[in-house]
Amino acid sequence: MTDIYSHDSYTIERVYPNCVAHVWSAWSIPEKKAKWFGGGTDDMDFRIGGSERKSFRNEMGEHTNETRYFEIRDEALIVLGYSMAMNGRVHTVSLTTIAFMDENGGTRLRYTEQMCVLPPSDGAKGRSHGWGVLLDNLGSYLDEDTIANAGAMRA
Repeated sequence: MTDIYSHDSYTIERVYPNCVAHVWSAWSIPEKKAKWFGGGTDDMDFRIGGSERKSFRNEMGEHTNETRYFEIRDEALIVLGYSMAMNGRVHTVSLTTIAFMDENGGTRLRYTEQMCVLPPSDGAKGRSHGWGVLLDNLGSYLDEDTIANAGAMRA
């Protein structure tokens, strides 16, 4: 590690009771992603070569996430690169893979991020905390969506 940068990585896994198609749609359809991704995205073009942008403000300032999609394999894999900036200064640049695997009719999601950290930054600790919250939000959204769809089918 140097004073000007470091590298880090982490993996988060979640198992959702929902089928892969349901979990995949929550990532690939902007209206669905908006319901669990911290208020959605400012712009989302979900395709190879497409991009995504999200900005939000908290007590620390203005945060901006800029994403580029490098590989998309329907209902199986997303490979993306993204940067996080605070108040206009990029502090992490990451390569991320999100794998979707059938697990007894549910979905095992494996989120792996490799990053270059440009201090000062909360680095992998901050990114893994944030993504942990988002993936928990995804689980809550999937539960609510399943209940809503079941109610609509009964009506």
